[in-house]
Amino acid sequence: MQQRIAKFNRILKIREDSRKNEQAILAAERSEERAVMAHISQLEGEKAQAIQDFSTTGAKMISANDLWFQRQFIDAIDTDIVKGKHSLDEVRTRITGTEARLVERHRDVKIMETYIDHLKEADFQEQLGIEQNELDDIATMQFSHKGGY
Repeated sequence: MQQRIAKFNRILKIREDSRKNEQAILAAERSEERAVMAHISQLEGEKAQAIQDFSTTGAKMISANDLWFQRQFIDAIDTDIVKGKHSLDEVRTRITGTEARLVERHRDVKIMETYIDHLKEADFQEQLGIEQNELDDIATMQFSHKGGY
């Protein structure tokens, strides 16, 4: 029974390692998500500043070329924001998948822990039964050597 428990403890260790790997992947993905969100926020700030600069140029005398370049700059920022949001969606999709795998790994670990606990309990009960039989045998031998009551 001890060999069987040891075997399942090794399997449990492998499953726990798998769960830890998924947790590390999730942490990395969450970090990536925060970085992408920060980048999008920065781009939105740049866009707001560019729009403000664009709107204040009306009071100044500037060429049509300068207006066109300012507008192109705003469009480029918009494109970067759209790419960032697409990247954020991809990261969040990966996070969802990793979370699902992590829940599955956690469930596997809990199942294995429960099974090992049942094996340990069965082994303990078996040992108690063996000890009780040994005590009964000793009591029977002592009783028979004394000739009964």
